[in-house]
Amino acid sequence: MELKMKKKILTTIISATMLMGYGFYPDNAQAKSDSTQIKSENTYVKWHKGIDFYDIMAKFIVARMTDEEKLKMLVGAGMNPEDGDVVNLKDPVKGVAGYIHGVYDEARGLDIPAMKLADGPAGIRIDPTRDGDNNTYYTTAFPNGSLMASTWNTELIRNIGRAIASEGKEYGVDFWLAPGMNIQRNPLNGRNFEYYSEDPLVSGLIASAMVQGVQGEGVATTIKHFAANNSETNRFFINAVATPRALREIYLRGFEYAVKQSHPWAIMSSYNQINGTNTGERADLMTDILRDEWGFNGLAMSDWYAGYNPIDLLNAGVDVIQPGGENSVIPGLGDWGEYVVKAYENGDMTKATLDRNVQHIVAQVLKTPSAKRYPISNNPDLDSHATLARQVADEGIILLKNKDAVLPVAATQQIASFGITQVNTLKGGTGSGDVHPNHVTRVIDGLAAQFPMNQDLVSFYNDYFEENKVVTTDGMGMSEIVLCEEPSVAELGAQISNAAQSSDVAMITLGRMAGEAADRQVERGDYLLTEKELDLISSVSTAFHAQNKKVVVVLNIAGVIDVSEWQDKVDGIVLAYMPGQESGDAIADIISGEANPSGKLTQTIPLSYSDVPSSATFPGVDEDNDGALDHEYYNEDIYVGYRYYQTFDKEVAYPFGYGLSYTSFKFSQSKVLKNALNRRHHKNGVLIKTTVTNTGDVSGKEVVQVYVSAPEVKLKKPNIELKAFAKTRELAPGKSQWMLLDISPETLASFDPDSNQWIVEPGTYKVYISDSSDISSVTPINFVVRKEVVVDKTTPGALALEEGVTAESFVTVKE
Repeated sequence: MELKMKKKILTTIISATMLMGYGFYPDNAQAKSDSTQIKSENTYVKWHKGIDFYDIMAKFIVARMTDEEKLKMLVGAGMNPEDGDVVNLKDPVKGVAGYIHGVYDEARGLDIPAMKLADGPAGIRIDPTRDGDNNTYYTTAFPNGSLMASTWNTELIRNIGRAIASEGKEYGVDFWLAPGMNIQRNPLNGRNFEYYSEDPLVSGLIASAMVQGVQGEGVATTIKHFAANNSETNRFFINAVATPRALREIYLRGFEYAVKQSHPWAIMSSYNQINGTNTGERADLMTDILRDEWGFNGLAMSDWYAGYNPIDLLNAGVDVIQPGGENSVIPGLGDWGEYVVKAYENGDMTKATLDRNVQHIVAQVLKTPSAKRYPISNNPDLDSHATLARQVADEGIILLKNKDAVLPVAATQQIASFGITQVNTLKGGTGSGDVHPNHVTRVIDGLAAQFPMNQDLVSFYNDYFEENKVVTTDGMGMSEIVLCEEPSVAELGAQISNAAQSSDVAMITLGRMAGEAADRQVERGDYLLTEKELDLISSVSTAFHAQNKKVVVVLNIAGVIDVSEWQDKVDGIVLAYMPGQESGDAIADIISGEANPSGKLTQTIPLSYSDVPSSATFPGVDEDNDGALDHEYYNEDIYVGYRYYQTFDKEVAYPFGYGLSYTSFKFSQSKVLKNALNRRHHKNGVLIKTTVTNTGDVSGKEVVQVYVSAPEVKLKKPNIELKAFAKTRELAPGKSQWMLLDISPETLASFDPDSNQWIVEPGTYKVYISDSSDISSVTPINFVVRKEVVVDKTTPGALALEEGVTAESFVTVKE
């Protein structure tokens, strides 16, 4: 037996050596054994699964594991296990979200360490301090997902990923439970701050860049939450009712881009149902689409306590059930690990399924820092990462309004800074997306580092905050929250009029918190401003405008809010979202012009919440009259965000893709360089060229956005859809950059539910090269597709509506 084992080990080593000789490098997380073609940032990548070193090693290892060891690996170690309860745990990390059990048997040569899984997505979430330990374990709090995506800069996102992975490695983390990439279907989703966009192309390409950055450093990513997880209300049980076309084109599309472009090592199923079945229990989603259609080769895990039956999850294609232990959401099954063992013994799961799932797990585990015995330092480069966090915030903050060039403010001008959020600055949202940095720069301190400040107001707000703050926790008990109500205009007394006399410009910082497990509300203090906030804006604007001085509002918010009530009263609006630990310095950089704003909206800001296409059905309805919302009808179908506003000619406050700069740009010499869609073999698509010139007085960056209006033959389509984008380098005044943007057939295609195919329909396509989704002043360039192109075939019947439910019964797009 020993001789046979040695021969098999030798055979595996020889095979691995041969593979490396053909260019397969297991120590390089970026090296793939897949035949991959990437033409440009916006190219949709098709790839073909080949031989994988880690798959071979995983098969070798799994063949030597007992069923008991395999079954143990399928279920996590529980929410807060003792270190000894985690099989083969090396270098424990306090505050991780969960574990994947390892396996150890010296006689059989098995030493697979347990995996440590840390939350995100604004950084690595672990406990910053430990009992009996004088060391600290702080991590960088990067800007939230909405702000990251607003940079439209994929290389910058890769750099964030590299930094996050570096911190994970140095602290002993193997899997990062991010990026979150659900579609921002409705502005009231409580977790929108974690997500990237209302558009699947932006979501997919930003997520791909993040995955590439993190995994390039050898740490696993976990794209989540798969799929159609677009609200937090009754999130464990809500049934997302959507047509297969809407699911394919909007809610799965970003995940598809990420899987095919960046090959994430893990994916997380979501809490909700899709058309009557929990996502993790849908084999058509977790296996047919994810693995067979897209070629996903990583491990799939459930969200924490997601799903209704562990065996249904495992049989459908979930490999690891998290967190393990007894499921507090679905009581009655006892410990889920024990339940899985009994179900397997009873024949409810086959040995083939068991081996398949464990092989998926082991193949990814082998790539991780723990498996490669990375020497943990507990000393990441937090200083350089803080600099990066500020750079990201600088590039993602969006200038919405700049009447009469109120911004930037000269360094000699005194700022009168109002609003309690300037001293209670919000770095990020609450819940599992919260991160513990070693500092957060407040807005008031960032401004003071670059401007003379009205000291009476500085003292007032500091004192008021200390006297009135309330320290509490979020609804999940995961994040500390500091609450402080906005002081009234009466409490400010003569401060406003005095400041209008003595200061040069007014700034008002408004804040909104949001977090996991709760959606926002259309009420004052949330989506709408409070009466105190409206009164503050009105009083400050009146006083300063009477002195011919300007007023700027800074929005330090988790998600978009109503602006229609007050935007006309102020001269400037800066959308900072949640800029991370360097919030104050980054906001000050924009105010001073130290950074020229180049952020662009990745979600539309509507004129009124009632204009949102999903406003009538979000976050769901209570059909069984049990007091809980149980069905969320995606009545707007494919017309999400700008797709709706543009198609039905609805006026908005600020359109998707919009953002001002302190300079100006011109697009010129735009043309279709190549159209390969009429060739017999249409592997390539359309290549667009344009020249971007800085026509202003200061250096800056611009985002080139390519929108396409497609002909309608069999399928109705949105008026325009984003099909490519790219950000320029920093352009000095008068300088130009030649930009090439590739639109692949896959990106251009629409899903035909009747034929279960992705198709490019024949006809004339109009291409709009623009700086936002407002194409009203853009002259299109055209290309022609002579006959229908079938791009891909899909699984018949996948994601079908429940029996008795038809699209006509719930799709009611507001016109």
